[in-house]
Formats: sequence, structure tokens, C-alpha cells
Amino acid sequence: MAHGGHGPFRHFLGGLFDIEYWGEWGISRALFLGIIFAGLYFILGNFIPNLPLFTFNWLVATAPIWVPIGLVIGAWKAWVTYIQSLYISGRQPVLLEMKIPREVARSPRAMELALTSLNLSSGETTFLHRAWRGQVRPFFSLEIVSFGGDVHFYIWCWKPYKDIMEIMMYSQYPEIEIVEVEDYATKFQYDPEKHKAWGVEWPLMTYMDIGQMDFRINAYQPRTYIDFELDKDPKEEFKIDPLSNILEFMSSIKPNEQLWIQIVLRKSGKRFILNPLGLPDEDGLWKNMVENEVNKLRAEAAIIPADTLKEVLAEHGEEEDKHVSPRPSWKQQEMMKSMERHLGKYPFQVGMRGIYWTEGELRGPIYTGFRWIWRPFGNPQYGTHLRPKKWHCDFDYPWQDVHDLRWINQTYRVHDAYRRRSFFNSPWILPTNVLTNETIASLWHPPSRATATPGIQRMAATKAEPPANLPK
Repeated sequence: MAHGGHGPFRHFLGGLFDIEYWGEWGISRALFLGIIFAGLYFILGNFIPNLPLFTFNWLVATAPIWVPIGLVIGAWKAWVTYIQSLYISGRQPVLLEMKIPREVARSPRAMELALTSLNLSSGETTFLHRAWRGQVRPFFSLEIVSFGGDVHFYIWCWKPYKDIMEIMMYSQYPEIEIVEVEDYATKFQYDPEKHKAWGVEWPLMTYMDIGQMDFRINAYQPRTYIDFELDKDPKEEFKIDPLSNILEFMSSIKPNEQLWIQIVLRKSGKRFILNPLGLPDEDGLWKNMVENEVNKLRAEAAIIPADTLKEVLAEHGEEEDKHVSPRPSWKQQEMMKSMERHLGKYPFQVGMRGIYWTEGELRGPIYTGFRWIWRPFGNPQYGTHLRPKKWHCDFDYPWQDVHDLRWINQTYRVHDAYRRRSFFNSPWILPTNVLTNETIASLWHPPSRATATPGIQRMAATKAEPPANLPK
């Protein structure tokens, strides 16, 4: 009885002091920890006379130790932010629109192959390039945008890489057309009196480790076109493309609404400007993590818990010392097959972001559907899925935002991050995931004729070069 009463009490105290528990009620982690610190400091002040003066004297006495360290760290971060921002500001960005033809005969495997051209690390060759010149890896953005139901596909890049983007796309999709257009995100001017917005990001998460941005999640990938058997190039009437759900949803909005989606990516590479300890790069870290997760599954598949073994043998009337050779379950086989398949792909560091704009009130079905727009690619029970997080997803209670001040500020911030296509460098360094070119190709590719979304404006005719043997 004592144990039975003690368990619920411990559970109550554990929930009471759990930071994530208080986060569910709209109380921030900083506020929660600040209240605890202030309370403990007040209690300590009752035992130590003149505690504020003692604290001040202690800080002054130890200043020769912590002030130089703080200045060195702060100066280094300020220098890196400045020199990288200077370098990026000198790059001329361009926005390319991909015109979709009536017939797209190739599967997303063609896009997977095309994306290998973006696995570039030029600019970060040496320490001098990274720390003195501020050079960073080139990053790109694949975008799907709906203006009142009119769906467009865009590619954002620096101007020197425009030719690479065109070669990449035309080599696999010669029937499409790439044209340079004005940047809609830079042109758009947010007016709080006129516009309402909902900003969101989509990091990888599972139902097993909800809310934990653990690097181990990168070992698991969402479902891809291979899981939907699009790699077999079936007939049009048999194709089941999950991207059709996304495009159909984006084409169903009203004329006064807009939906923006961007997939910002760069090669998974160096983690540090300075790396004196020889720590592995992002791609090596990801490779080791995948191999560790595979080995963990193999070990689990080779062991049957004693209690489970005893129950199984008892059901069949067998003796306990009978030899049993366990085998991987179907779930374990699928998980290992997926992870080991992606080991043969190119890993990219990826951040995904979206904004829902409207000239009027936000419609609940639209922003709810937009938050969970990537559900068709999810495998949350034993794999992973793209779960909405950040920006306006954090406002659930009225006391979190009085008079919409924080909401408007977050709108300015997410719009600025979107138009900069910023995830990896200042001023917006945000959590990202590792996705392979197979996964990215599943999320963004020219839809075939099987996707009969009315919002996609397809070209009436396919352009072709004249025959080479014509008389000159």
C-alpha cells in the first residue's frame, strides 16, 4: 500500500517540476527557470546577510577569469557573424520558375539524380576561406507557392549557380522550361493592418521521442517515392504520388490567400569553422548514427526478453531450456532496409518552412491543414514524420500574447527568414535535419499527368531544338 501511494505522489511531483509539462500550459522555459532562480535566491537571502552585496563582490573578484573568456567568445562570434554576412550580401540571388509541361514521363528518381549536382561544398576549402573571408557552402531553396490557388514551382540560388540549376533540370526533364522571375517573397510587403499570417517549420520528429530534437532522428527518413513504388514507373492511372495531396490542398485556397513552402538545403559537411579536435563532419556523423541505429535493431532482433520467451514457450507447451532463434520482425526489417538504402544516397542539411498569408481572417481548416501538409510522407509510429513547430505554432493560450504583439513580431521574423532563405547562417541559424536526395526528390519534383490538380498551369506545348541536320 505504501508503494502504491508513493508512486502517484512521485508522478505528480515529477510533472509539477517538468519543464515540458509547463510548456503545455503556455509558460516558457525561461520564465519557469527564472521564477525558480528568483525564489531560491530570495530564500538564500534569508540565510546570508547582504546577499546582493556579496554576489556583486564575488562577481568583481572573479572578473579577471570570466571577463576575458566572455570577451574572446563574444568577439569571435561577432566576427564570424559579420564576415559571413558580408560574404552572403555580396552574392546575387536569382529566382527561377519551373514551367510544368502537360506530360512528365519520368518518376521522382530523375529528380533524385538531378539533386546530386547540388552536393557542393565549394567555398569552405581551408580555414582562411571560412574564418577570414567568411565563405560558406552554397545553399539552395526548392519552393512550392500558391497564389490564390495558382500553384508555382520555384528554385532559388545564387546567380553563379544558375547555369548549374538549368543543366541539372534539363538533363533529367528536357520537356520543362526554366525562366528567371521576380522574387515574390522580397516583393511582398507585410502590413499588420491588412494581412494575417501563420508561419511554421517542419522538423523531423517521431511519436516515440516527441519534442526531442535529438540528432538520432536523422537516422530515420520519411517515406519516399520508393515506398510508394513510383520508382517502377507504372502507368499513369496506377501512380500514387503523395505530392498530389499537397498540390491539391494548395490549389484549393481562396483568391485572397497565399501559401508559401520552401525547402532550404545545402551539402551536409563541415560542422565547425575551427576543428582542432578533429571531430567528424556532419556527413560522417550522420553515417555513424545510421549504422549505430541499424546495429541496435539487429541486436534487438537477436534477443527475446526472458519474460516474453517464457510466455511463448508456455503457450506451446515447450520447455524453458528449448533453443529459440529469433528473427527480425517485419517492422525491424523495413526500418533497417530503409536506413541502409539511404546510406547509399547523398545527405543534405535541410530546413523546411512555410507561411500562410491572407487578406482577412485566418481560416482554421487551411492553417490546420497547412501545419500537417506533409502527413502523406509520414511514418510516425516507428519511423519519422515532418511535424509542425516554431513561429505561430507556439501560441495556444491567450496569456501568451497580449494584443497580438508577439504574433505580429513573429510574422515579421518568419517573413524575413523566408525571404533570406536563411537556416544555416546569421541572422537566422535554426535547427535543421539531414535528408537524402531521395527524400528531397519525393517532396519536390515535377508532377506527372496523374496529378490532375487544376491549380498547376501546364505548358500547352513542349519546346524542342530544331534538327541538327538543317541547312545553314
